[in-house]
Amino acid sequence: MKKNNNCGLPIYIIGAGIAGISCAKQLQDAGKSVIILESRDRIGGRIDSNKMNDDIFDLGASWIHGIQNNPIWTLSQKFKIKTQVFNYDQPQYFHANGQLFTKYEVQVFENYIEKIQSLLLESEHESALLAVQNILNSLDDQNHAFSAQDLKMLLLSFFQYVANDPYATDLEQLSSQYQNYEGYFEGDEVIFPEGYTQVIHHLAQDLDIKLNIKVQKISLKSGYVEIEDQHHQIFQASQIVVAVPLGVLKHGHLQFSPPLADPYRHAINNMGFGSFNKVFFQLDTVLPLHSSSLEMNSSTLYWSNNKLFNLLDLTHIYQKPTYLMLFGGSASVFMDHANDNAVWDMIKQSLQNTFKTTIGQPKDLIITRWGSDPNSYGSFSFPALHHNQKLTQVFENHIDGKVFFAGEHCSLKYANTVHGAYINGYETAQRILNL
Repeated sequence: MKKNNNCGLPIYIIGAGIAGISCAKQLQDAGKSVIILESRDRIGGRIDSNKMNDDIFDLGASWIHGIQNNPIWTLSQKFKIKTQVFNYDQPQYFHANGQLFTKYEVQVFENYIEKIQSLLLESEHESALLAVQNILNSLDDQNHAFSAQDLKMLLLSFFQYVANDPYATDLEQLSSQYQNYEGYFEGDEVIFPEGYTQVIHHLAQDLDIKLNIKVQKISLKSGYVEIEDQHHQIFQASQIVVAVPLGVLKHGHLQFSPPLADPYRHAINNMGFGSFNKVFFQLDTVLPLHSSSLEMNSSTLYWSNNKLFNLLDLTHIYQKPTYLMLFGGSASVFMDHANDNAVWDMIKQSLQNTFKTTIGQPKDLIITRWGSDPNSYGSFSFPALHHNQKLTQVFENHIDGKVFFAGEHCSLKYANTVHGAYINGYETAQRILNL
């Protein structure tokens, strides 16, 4: 391949999330001159640890999803970062009347979930909603735990919840083959009591990162790439890596000259990118959630008005009544644009309906709004209708040996995860080095 005549210009990386930082570190370790341009006033992207009253809250990513062979776990061990096991995929369930599911009810319910998940893999429907509804209509609902009507309501709302978390969308927008795109590792799920950004700051040491630089235009020139920011400042690069969230690409605020080829535009338009938000709140008294101390490291799934809510008890971490609720899809989009009072009223009403307890105003309340953040326009990618691997594989291609792409949405096996972004950043660096 013909070498670029770029007179030793640096490689520029657009975006200081973990994909961009991972890519930059690999390139710099290989002896390349690398500069990262970041639109925010901080590094980390969708990893954002916020301190409030001596407590640290992860507003973006929280979990290492499986520690076996997970590079993020390896990094946390290398950097001696404190972690805590929190397997929120082992929930306890509460009926809408506040009654905890019996062990038998849990067994029956989870058996049905597994059966539906298995049938989904064979579904010919594009939409997960149509696929689930079709399965429910033909399901043998004879059991000794639930009425047929209740069972179908519980199961449909459960799969609507799955679309919300971990896919940041609604069931009608999700591919029925979504299970083929869940890229978690085996082993415990763990969190960082002192914040996920510890990983970012360790990785970013010795990297040249320029903050508050909003790249607006990328132009391929003869032998180099020209980058223009919001102040019309010009940077010249030998090569660039576009490591911005898919939401930014979808909104078209990053202009390419010449325009991106059809395969890139098709992939950007047809890949899913959803809103996923968190609400942290601290109360004066604890909520009546636990049947025993064994459930302290799990999530509580409870029904209210035929909707399923996910509540995580963080009291044992913060040593005060602290809770986290997770929202994806349309509920999260509502939060992106609603004020704090409207969001809290929705949460408070659901809790009071189910647990029959009066809940006062929270002592502290933190609400994320990733979907209205112009630096991301959402939280992470998901397999939308008509999704296939070819959409993702488009981003493995470079443009004229000068423009490369990186990020969680570019990961074939581990999309919508931190480890997926980290691995993809590393792989993108290897592609550049192998040219």
